[in-house]
Amino acid sequence: MRDGQHIAVVGAGISGLAAAYHLQQAGHRVELIEREPEPGGRCGACLLGDRPIMAGGRLIGRKYTALREFLTELGPFGLEPYPLRMSRIVDGALFTIDHRDRSGGLRHLIEAGAPAPDVAKFSYLAARAMTADGLLEPGYYARLAAHSDHKPLSEHFGPALTAILLRPMTVWTHGAEPEEVYLGSFGATLATVLDDFDRLTGGIQPVFDAVSRQVVLRTRATASRLLVRNGRVRGLVIAEKGAPPIEHRYDAVLVATPALAAADLVIDEFPAVGKLLSQIRYLPAAAAVVEYDRDIFAPDVWGITFDDGPCRAVGPESPSRRDIVRYIFAGRDARPLPSARSLETWLARTERTVLEHCAATGATRRHRVTRTWDTAYCAYLPDHGDFTAKLRHEITACTGLAVAGDYLIGTSLEACFRSGTSAADDLLAQLM
Repeated sequence: MRDGQHIAVVGAGISGLAAAYHLQQAGHRVELIEREPEPGGRCGACLLGDRPIMAGGRLIGRKYTALREFLTELGPFGLEPYPLRMSRIVDGALFTIDHRDRSGGLRHLIEAGAPAPDVAKFSYLAARAMTADGLLEPGYYARLAAHSDHKPLSEHFGPALTAILLRPMTVWTHGAEPEEVYLGSFGATLATVLDDFDRLTGGIQPVFDAVSRQVVLRTRATASRLLVRNGRVRGLVIAEKGAPPIEHRYDAVLVATPALAAADLVIDEFPAVGKLLSQIRYLPAAAAVVEYDRDIFAPDVWGITFDDGPCRAVGPESPSRRDIVRYIFAGRDARPLPSARSLETWLARTERTVLEHCAATGATRRHRVTRTWDTAYCAYLPDHGDFTAKLRHEITACTGLAVAGDYLIGTSLEACFRSGTSAADDLLAQLM
């Protein structure tokens, strides 16, 4: 392969960031193409007052080895522990479920009415996920999908365990109801909620700043079409900062966007790939981050989940900033995405409940920021491994093209990061 080839990476989320850095480290000239004003994708990098925050995906699991190695190599970047212990409101009081207290959690399920066979089945699945890395790759859960994904997760368990445990898990990790999740992809959910987490103290922006010093970052730039000559990808048509579309020549293109955006980009030249990508469905979500004039959460409370309503989870920003509260609106009751006025109504209603149960009635807002995403979460197909096998087969015929994203091996930051580096490796192998 010639040194210093010119490669475009479309999409500046975590997958695109990983791919661009990996390609640059391999000695190539990389342009990172992002249609939004700022990089970061669904991490939702923004300002709360003058404080940089991540309104979207932000937690880094202890099992996120590839992402952690990257942060160490590029950084250092500050990390602080963020325990994932969610509380439910039970009989007017907060009840906390801690994944490290397995016996206490199982006892709570049984006392709440979950049948013993359901609890035993869940315990077995959780044990199989404990040693997993949370990726949708070949293994126990992929084999399970072959004979279990004919019906959704909710039909594998009774209504009590589904309501008490499964729904908070699936909505938090996938924005999906248990009726929209399949057993074959549930292992990634379990591995995520059974992990321990840290958060970047300075947010994601310093990470993107470091990468953009090594690659060319083009924001407000929308790629609309691939340029293909003799069956090989040779460039992109890009409209930048409101200017008319222009053809740009590249030696290869890596598309690291949500599946539906990738489908729109490739379908004219590679219809089989575009058709497969267009099968993927996404689920919306919204987030509100509010800074108050006092701490809201006590030191032993890390979040509250709700059994119904559009807001499904609330938690503090960090151990040291319990005056900043993150509200997540997801699941069936949060669809379709609300108007700004409706979102404020949802927020105010949830806020009253949270302040009451946290003994913080009377707290006032200092700053507030909201974000919405039409494609917040990937809704995985049943037998996801069958889909990825077909996609890999079709992509092999697309010389000079690779794809990465949350629809391949998972939604976590680690899964998206690994998807980006894997796609970069595929592209480099093609071009040798």
